[in-house]
Amino acid sequence: QANLSIRRDHLPPYLSIPMMKLTPIVSILLWAIHFSALSAFTPSRPFVQTVIAPKSRARMAASSSSESPFCIVVEAEIEPDRMGEFLAMIQANAEGSRKEPECLRFDVIRSQEAQNKFFFYEIYKNADSINHHKAQSHYQAWIDFKESGGVIKSVTHKGDGEFMT
Repeated sequence: QANLSIRRDHLPPYLSIPMMKLTPIVSILLWAIHFSALSAFTPSRPFVQTVIAPKSRARMAASSSSESPFCIVVEAEIEPDRMGEFLAMIQANAEGSRKEPECLRFDVIRSQEAQNKFFFYEIYKNADSINHHKAQSHYQAWIDFKESGGVIKSVTHKGDGEFMT
């Protein structure tokens, strides 16, 4: 069983249940959810830095810019008969995007409600970073797929990072 040495005065009320009654993975997940939701990294809680996305935190800390990260969430509904083509294209797009120097994150998520609906979660160093992304061939493959009728509907939401890990 995991030995979590956590000071009891740092426990939020909903986590004050006896941790011994939970499996180690459930205990760790509860802590990760709690701290990622509150973005609670402080010097008095240094273990959070190693639990919650240390690579992402390190990449963002390495940024010399004081600008907020530029975030994009794309909702895309794909033509069912084009799913094979879409999956190959979006995998190449995600892998290519992750190699871009100012791309901090690029995730592709499939909806549980509809198998042909996807969400792309993208984070870039700043708003200027998106210009480099849009000049890449893997991004152009997404544009070409949309223009060829492979997408039923696509909605893009843009934002600035606030409480990021």
